[in-house]
Amino acid sequence: MNDAQNGTVWADGALRPWSALAVPLMSDAVLRSVAVFEGMRADRADDGGIRLLAGAAHARRLLASARALRLPVAYGTDEILAAAAEVARAELDATGARTAYVRPMALGARLTAQAGPCSLTIAAFAQADDSPGTVRAQLSALRRPSPDALPPQLKAVANYQLSRLARLAAQAAGYDDAILLNAQGRLAEAAGAAVLVEHGGRVSTPPDWEGCLASITVDVVERIAAHVGVPFRREPVTTAALAAADGIALAGTLAALTEVTRLDDLTVPHGPALATLRRHYLDALAGGPLAPLLEYASFPPPEPDTTAAQTRSTTAHG
Repeated sequence: MNDAQNGTVWADGALRPWSALAVPLMSDAVLRSVAVFEGMRADRADDGGIRLLAGAAHARRLLASARALRLPVAYGTDEILAAAAEVARAELDATGARTAYVRPMALGARLTAQAGPCSLTIAAFAQADDSPGTVRAQLSALRRPSPDALPPQLKAVANYQLSRLARLAAQAAGYDDAILLNAQGRLAEAAGAAVLVEHGGRVSTPPDWEGCLASITVDVVERIAAHVGVPFRREPVTTAALAAADGIALAGTLAALTEVTRLDDLTVPHGPALATLRRHYLDALAGGPLAPLLEYASFPPPEPDTTAAQTRSTTAHG
């Protein structure tokens, strides 16, 4: 591994330097992209503890994706969350930041014929806690595969080659991101986030059987919508509905609720319902009244090192 890699990493049971990590070139992870991953938001709480936004849901989805790819993971949900909190705390301590993006990844560091659990790594990267900006999106010519190919419902590394190509093509054309359709020509998702569409004060998003990942952020937004009275539906979205939308937003761990201001040659209106959800979501992230709807996995600050303090005291008075 490149020792210049930023962030902090935990691998197979302990915090490690990046230079100590290696993946065999002939492993399934390299040869066949056999790996699944998640993206969590970690915040430093007021008491010094660590909060993982929807942490349990992310850990469960990681394990479900690993099972579907026949990747045996030696850690359970609680162990994954504890390790995620540990590496997030180390990264925030090192950088002084209050927010980090945490990426657990289970990867096939062996060949399929070799028995034993896969490797689990969890990396944390400090983030500026800024409000999301806006994006201009291109409707990609690439399509999400059907569920009888590589299921898009898995957060598998292999699925993100398509996202990478779509985003690179969009950026080369002067856009910020790409929106992909499914095999039937209906909305699936963006290159790395779910898509929310507003019509007449109602917000819609495709269900996962339309070729998108079941978004944990969308689950949170749906709870907020129910609480504040914004109609919210999971339903197929046609390209005509996209073109005629009163507002479009991207929803994800890093995207939060990012407003889409342009879709191909169309200017997208500023949707009032999406603006309401965005305001409440960001307020909840900041600890506002709706924060309980976010469902954090919380870890208290570490106990003070009383042994070191007692040693210093003994030395001073000895």
